Amino acid sequence: MPNRLAQSPSPYLRQHAENPVDWYPWGEEAFARARAEDKPILLSIGYSACHWCHVMAHESFEDAETAAQLNQDFVCIKVDREEHPDVDQLYQQALQLFDEGGGWPLTMFLLPTGEPFFGGTYYPPHDRWGRPSFRRVLSSLLTAYRSEPAKVREHGGKLCEALREVQSQASGVETGAHLPADLIERVGTRLASHIDRREGGFGSAPKFPNPTALGLLLRSFYRSGDLDDVRPGLLTLTKMAQGGIFDHLGGGFARYSTDDKWLVPHFEKMLYDNALLIRLYAQAQVLLTAMEQEVLASRYTRVIDETVGWLTRQMRSPEGGFYAALDADSEGVEGKYYVFTPEEVERLVGAEKAALLTRCYDVIPGGNWKDPHGHGPVGASILHVIDQPHDDEEERLLHEAKATLLRARELRVPPGTDDKVLTSWNALLVSGLATAGQLLGRKDLLDLATATADFLLTALRTPDGQLLRTWKDGQARWPGTLDDHAFLAEALIQLSQATQDGRYLATARELTEAALRELYDPETHSFFVGPVATDGVSLVARPVSLHDSAIPSGVSVMCLNLLRLSTLYPSVRERYLAIAESTLLRQSERAQRSPIGLAGVLHALDLLQHGLTVTILVEPSGTAGDHPLRRAARTTYVPDHFVWVVTEGQPVPEELGELCEGKVCREGQPTAYVCSGPRCSAPITEATQLISLLRGAHVI
Repeated sequence: MPNRLAQSPSPYLRQHAENPVDWYPWGEEAFARARAEDKPILLSIGYSACHWCHVMAHESFEDAETAAQLNQDFVCIKVDREEHPDVDQLYQQALQLFDEGGGWPLTMFLLPTGEPFFGGTYYPPHDRWGRPSFRRVLSSLLTAYRSEPAKVREHGGKLCEALREVQSQASGVETGAHLPADLIERVGTRLASHIDRREGGFGSAPKFPNPTALGLLLRSFYRSGDLDDVRPGLLTLTKMAQGGIFDHLGGGFARYSTDDKWLVPHFEKMLYDNALLIRLYAQAQVLLTAMEQEVLASRYTRVIDETVGWLTRQMRSPEGGFYAALDADSEGVEGKYYVFTPEEVERLVGAEKAALLTRCYDVIPGGNWKDPHGHGPVGASILHVIDQPHDDEEERLLHEAKATLLRARELRVPPGTDDKVLTSWNALLVSGLATAGQLLGRKDLLDLATATADFLLTALRTPDGQLLRTWKDGQARWPGTLDDHAFLAEALIQLSQATQDGRYLATARELTEAALRELYDPETHSFFVGPVATDGVSLVARPVSLHDSAIPSGVSVMCLNLLRLSTLYPSVRERYLAIAESTLLRQSERAQRSPIGLAGVLHALDLLQHGLTVTILVEPSGTAGDHPLRRAARTTYVPDHFVWVVTEGQPVPEELGELCEGKVCREGQPTAYVCSGPRCSAPITEATQLISLLRGAHVI
């Protein structure tokens, strides 16, 4: 019989609805039962595309004897970490106090009041790999809980004290130290030294895209003009685009590469990775174009187009939001959906095209990949780029061959889709699409960004303005977290300038104010991950998170927003600037020591140090279409840039009145003014002059 999870909208929880385990979703009901029966709680946290979550579910949660042991001795709670990131964050931090590496599945054991007293990640069904079996862990912990209850409670209490201390220290301390003038250049040099100079990427296998840290290399190059600062980042982006981590038939990037050459991915695809990479590839494409690297720039454009194509074809809901993830597994085998043998390729596309595809994409006899679990197709290959077409005819033939393989692949059993819509991850996509649309002059990308933002503001915001976190099947749930507020506000600031719609800017300010009311503590200078309580349960410590994960930290993006809005809104300037400055300066020394983990904070410190660049473009009434000055303002890469177009004689949004005051056309021509802080440039009417000023002192 299905358990309680059958009614959950979470695809991950529903994956466990047929388990013989008597699962509860997160909520007061489970904790009340644990208190009434004096039973410890098993808390299991994962997500739908998590391979090892599936493995543990099959080995343990689907096993009748293990389930009977759990049901008799524990109250079992299953949590989708994407629905409850604050719950996940808190118990991941608890796991680190046990000297265990974090990850999923997260397996925690709690007192009925929520205090953790033991935890780990994956536990096998039998003792192996130096880890005890899951059932042995269950028996040992129950014995301790029954025979030494006072000791277990004391241990849980001490862990909670340690967790609260971790949270209190997370806000940092005011040091009084000044930021070095060349902060971002120093950081860029340190980051570049950690990149594999042959294959790109930070360190060795496994390799993650890490777009937040890579973005710092673009910033460093903008500040220094030294090509050595950006080359390692461009190498990484190029190698990723060539590697098996990119889906060369369907588009989109996998979560990470298990090897150091980007060949063998962990095949799950996450919305957030692709959202962040769209933005980064667009910024890098603009730099490559400026450096007259047109061939490589065109390949980056193709990566963007194919990624957006996958998202709109496979990941977009009919209502307009984008789904969270694609599973790594198909028919129980990781990667089976994506690989091909030479025999399949020749049968599908013919000998001539098969030979071309083999030369360019390495589909070879015997295969270039073997499933480490021994379940994958024998002799199959992961497509990755090892050569390019030699002429237009080969380009055409290769395009046709890939299209044929994609159609054949779509007839296979597809990986599972986590079809919930998350506000924060969709907001990252809006930012990526809006940035790419503006920088590349692409109306199609701006239209998609606008439609997605409008969906979020309609479906995931209540009539009284409360932001919600998840949406599925027409139902939005759970109060918004810091990531939801910060990422959506950032997306709307970017979208406002990309579309010249001031309503998005006003909504960004509303979301920022809501976050300051609900998620900020001025006494400790802390931004909390989530609300005070989730579904009636108050966490034993309210988590604070500054470190980036696969996505930038909500704190860093919130500080970026505060700094941007402090420039655009005179009425909040001092308050927003004070909050951002006090938050960031408390983290500056820590960020300089750990630039990869705190890359998001370093982005915000760079903005704090240099300020937002604002370009006001004044056009005569009746100016139609694009023109060189507008194109230059909107398509030149500047790390922190806000562009606003004003029609001479027409009203401007109230928040931009101060910046636009006194700005007029010169001699009846479109005229630009570049402002930084209280200073604005002289009127500019030539596109080349504007580009030169926006690029700063360095020459590309």
